[in-house]
Amino acid sequence: MKYLLILQVLAFSTKFSRENVSYLANIFLPEVNETRGGALTHIQQMEVFLRSLGDPGFQLGVGLDVGIHQTTVSKIIDKVSHEICSKKNQWVKFPATGAMFNRAKDEWAAHNTIPHVIGAIDCTHVKIIKPYVHGDEYINRKGVSTINVQATCNSREMFTSVDASWRGSVHDSRIWSYLPYYV
Repeated sequence: MKYLLILQVLAFSTKFSRENVSYLANIFLPEVNETRGGALTHIQQMEVFLRSLGDPGFQLGVGLDVGIHQTTVSKIIDKVSHEICSKKNQWVKFPATGAMFNRAKDEWAAHNTIPHVIGAIDCTHVKIIKPYVHGDEYINRKGVSTINVQATCNSREMFTSVDASWRGSVHDSRIWSYLPYYV
């Protein structure tokens, strides 16, 4: 569940070009050599995954649109989510050394007028179905079941950190105070 929420925030879109789908499939998924039983190619799996992100919670509808069973959609979402998350450290990187911090500050100063900044931080609530266990802890201040997702980005608008482990009832300032780079 945590992986899907992270990816939903990062990849939510309703339109992807054929080239983009192929690029994502080639980066994150191994080619499928299976031909028995109408096995889906890695590109078709990425299409199903992206389609389900654009219409979360309706796996049956995605399956009907694509011509596969809902359980197949569910398995694809799980597989692709884990494949992408297994490579997250190649894509999402917070500055770890003094030199990286200085470079991030210089890049930010070149694009913006605020000095001594390495990035921006914000939280957003992603709507979920209320869990059966501890469901009230996911109710945010507006009375909606959510996960509070915190993300940071650099001057190039690239994510440098993402954390989707917080329940909707948790305030942004509390999440900020638990970050390893909180001062």
